Amino acid sequence: MTQTPDFSGLFDDDINLRGLFDILSPENNLVLADDMMLSDAKGTILRVSESYEKNFGFVHNSIVGRSAFDLEADGTFSPCVTAEVIRQKRKVAATQTINHTHKNVMTVGIPLFDSAGELKFAVCFNTVSMEQINAIQRNYRHLQDSLQQYTQEIAELRTRATSTSLIFKSASMQRLWTLMQNTANTKANILITGETGVGKSAVAKAIHAMSSRTDGPFIEVNCAVLHENLIESELFGYEKGAFTGASSAGKIGKIELANNGTLFLDEIGELPAHIQSKLLQLIQEKTIERLSGNKRIELDFRLLVATNRNLEEAVQRGLFRSDLFYRLNVIRIHIPPLRQRREDILPLAHQFLARFCGEYDKSLTFSPRLLAFLERYDWPGNVRQLENLIERLAITVQDPIVDIGHLPAEYGGATAPSPAREGTLAERMDAYEGQIIRESYRRWGTTVAVAKELGISQATAARKVAKYVK
Repeated sequence: MTQTPDFSGLFDDDINLRGLFDILSPENNLVLADDMMLSDAKGTILRVSESYEKNFGFVHNSIVGRSAFDLEADGTFSPCVTAEVIRQKRKVAATQTINHTHKNVMTVGIPLFDSAGELKFAVCFNTVSMEQINAIQRNYRHLQDSLQQYTQEIAELRTRATSTSLIFKSASMQRLWTLMQNTANTKANILITGETGVGKSAVAKAIHAMSSRTDGPFIEVNCAVLHENLIESELFGYEKGAFTGASSAGKIGKIELANNGTLFLDEIGELPAHIQSKLLQLIQEKTIERLSGNKRIELDFRLLVATNRNLEEAVQRGLFRSDLFYRLNVIRIHIPPLRQRREDILPLAHQFLARFCGEYDKSLTFSPRLLAFLERYDWPGNVRQLENLIERLAITVQDPIVDIGHLPAEYGGATAPSPAREGTLAERMDAYEGQIIRESYRRWGTTVAVAKELGISQATAARKVAKYVK
């Protein structure tokens, strides 16, 4: 009956393996485990495991009976770990080259002594080849690279999830997001431009949230709504008795409130000329003086400004100081209008619907026809207009499915054309299926998720996405 020995602990330096040679004797009909070779004290090879012969290209029993020292001399093994174990009478670990196959193998050799302390056997284990080690190292480097990439992606997603309500899918907004990340922790002034309603304030808040100033205040000032006679006192503050009707205790201005945080001046193009001059001085010196005050106050804040006007044109017309413009325009972040990034419409619409359903205790979903309409519409008011429409629908619609007929009259209402209302039955069914597939794919972004949502196979989902999603 054959037996396979347990060699656990063979690699411990402090173990004296006296007596273990008894079970290794050839007459015990032992089956050697793994890549193992057994020799006597003189170096004669007694046994070789089948896996050793198979893995390293030896004909069955071709080296049994030969001397380890001869195998070393003729270059079969370089070095021969068995020969080294016999010479040194101690454990030897080395990279052993098996020359006829050109394999480099990590090998551990163990001396086995009898009860009198005489060397009886040498056992060698081939643990792992250098090719395997190299493969492991390559895989490890690949895993490190992947882990770094995933860590960055997770960090980005966590930042977006925890610090901002920005929702986007388009390539243009992805590039904008990267620019925001790269500049969030700098001190450079940022000029945010874009049409009314594109989300300039949301971008400013996101930059603040991503920056090291996130624990500091975020002070937002809409320059267009400040009364011209009060704008200076609102921004810079005043001491008591500064003017008729002023608070007897004085007042801290918006700029001073932003100390150690972020100051966001929206509609910067509406500032009157005399305030532009004071703002330029503030940027240069980072100090202010309250109205009727005589003390300079040092401040530390990050300045973000936004406008929907063409400031370059305003500079040419003499309506905006050129030196202030260049101070503000250190980093330009331009937000494209919604009609130029239609991939973002449906994700935004779904986010708004989920939020307003929660606020108004509703349970609503969009019909494919309505989603197709939302995606085609040009949205002159951009994200703000879309948000307002979804809130209005969430309040007024009583049916579980929000359809195109629920749209207000200014959007065309029930008269809005539907691509599924013309053609044969097959053509209408195909158009309807296309709307469903596009809606699902744009909501989830993967064919696996589409398949799960619609109850179809992933292969079917992939085929239909390829057909309908351009």
